[in-house]
Amino acid sequence: MPYLKRPVTATLFYGVASLLLYALLFAYADHFVAWAEQTKENKALFLIPVVVAFVFSYFHGAFTGHFWETLGLRAAKSSAKATTKPGGNPVTTSPAQQDNPSSNRPLAQS
Repeated sequence: MPYLKRPVTATLFYGVASLLLYALLFAYADHFVAWAEQTKENKALFLIPVVVAFVFSYFHGAFTGHFWETLGLRAAKSSAKATTKPGGNPVTTSPAQQDNPSSNRPLAQS
């Protein structure tokens, strides 16, 4: 993957945004505790931590994805075939196993 196609700018943006969110969470931790205590009177306040969790999840997940892509690491694409054993149990084989029939030997059953 050429250097120019790596998402360095996006990685830096989401990384800085994640750091900023964590700093704000640390700085305003007392407010979150107060909101949690107020949920006894106002039940709608439970939405605040849920929304904060979704925001953290989005920015941290985007940062992590762009970070690994910037390093040149991607998930392996698998085209596994599903077959069934004589007992009706599904078995998944990888492409390497499909090319080598000797690796498809059944395991000893106890």
